[in-house]
Amino acid sequence: MIEFFCPQPQDLVPLRSGPLAPHLDGFATLLVRQGYSRHRCRSKLHLAANLSQWLADQGLGLEQLDERQSAAFLEARWRTYSRDGGESCTLTLLLQHLRQTGLIPLPRVPCARNSVDRLVGDYEQFLLQQRGLLRGSVSVYLGVLRRFLKHRFSDGQARLRQLRAGDAADFILQASARYGRRSLQSATKVLRSFFGFLLQEGRIRRPLANAVPKVAARGLAELPKSLDVVQVRRLLRSCDQRRRTGRRDYAVLLLLARLGLRAGEVAQLRLEDLDWGAGEVSVRGKGGRVDRLPLPHDVGRAIAHYLKTRRSIESSRQVFLRCKAPYQGFAGSGSVAGLVRRALVRAQLDPPHKGAHLLRHGLAIRMLRGGASLAQIGQVLRHQGAQSTQIYAKVDLKVLRRLAQPWPGGAR
Repeated sequence: MIEFFCPQPQDLVPLRSGPLAPHLDGFATLLVRQGYSRHRCRSKLHLAANLSQWLADQGLGLEQLDERQSAAFLEARWRTYSRDGGESCTLTLLLQHLRQTGLIPLPRVPCARNSVDRLVGDYEQFLLQQRGLLRGSVSVYLGVLRRFLKHRFSDGQARLRQLRAGDAADFILQASARYGRRSLQSATKVLRSFFGFLLQEGRIRRPLANAVPKVAARGLAELPKSLDVVQVRRLLRSCDQRRRTGRRDYAVLLLLARLGLRAGEVAQLRLEDLDWGAGEVSVRGKGGRVDRLPLPHDVGRAIAHYLKTRRSIESSRQVFLRCKAPYQGFAGSGSVAGLVRRALVRAQLDPPHKGAHLLRHGLAIRMLRGGASLAQIGQVLRHQGAQSTQIYAKVDLKVLRRLAQPWPGGAR
């Protein structure tokens, strides 16, 4: 494989020395599968060859290669060459490849039971296996937890017996200077869940979840942020469907606008979720719930148009992929949110809120103004409780006018 990138015999010499030499063909195959250009593959292979030669010069074998040695190599290299963040990414990919093929050992896991990393890993498994949360939700939980543990145990050792009722309040108080109300509400939710996990596991003796302060919940105090019909059209027209990126973005935006999917639901759509014969799509929602929804003709046509020219990546069954190497599936809801933000910039739209939920809210409001009931909207959006749909009642001005009481003394 490496002969394809370095056809000249003299170019192959540096690739055939050092402990990594026998394994560069496999790495080259991985790079090709991920869609890197010939030029980029050649550059990455030469970096791996330089690392191989450095290991030999240091008297190190392949089994001793890890993140520490990789960092030492880059530090030495950047004394001569300009610093390049892409090289760090290349070596991270190389280490992942070598571990997946069993050529180097997995990274060591801290043996201390109460170390922060081990504790976060245990809580992650609890959320995935017992709570049944999606990966996107779990990443949000873990982000909050890491910030709390860093605040409370700055040395990285989680001494859980030292946790006190006031620790959560101190953390929320400090965070209030940097985060908004919704973020603080999310943080309190995570801390209650985490303290409940610790109590269930017997790692703490007191129900500290009861001591987590409450943040004022004014969920119905704001109008839902959305785009109107004209703005949605502008957003869709901003996608240049002559290009693969534009076809992908157009299909994603249609899914959000026509079916009201959440960003994470779009990100994790898989090829087998599309039932072309029945005209349906399976959507994996919150709590592991799977719903079969009708696939509108225009949405199905947009997805098919994208898939016909999409790069075929054997390692990914996700519908939507990155349009630059490595050609991988969307990492999560953040990828879809970023896509929406870029489309808003192209369409020269500047709403106060720029998330993917703009389109979900827009669908609900259009349905309401078209005569749909709140119950029907809740079914389309797949809300698990009526409370989630109540916010849309605030935009039904006809009904609200009937409820309004006359001003005392009459209007003037």
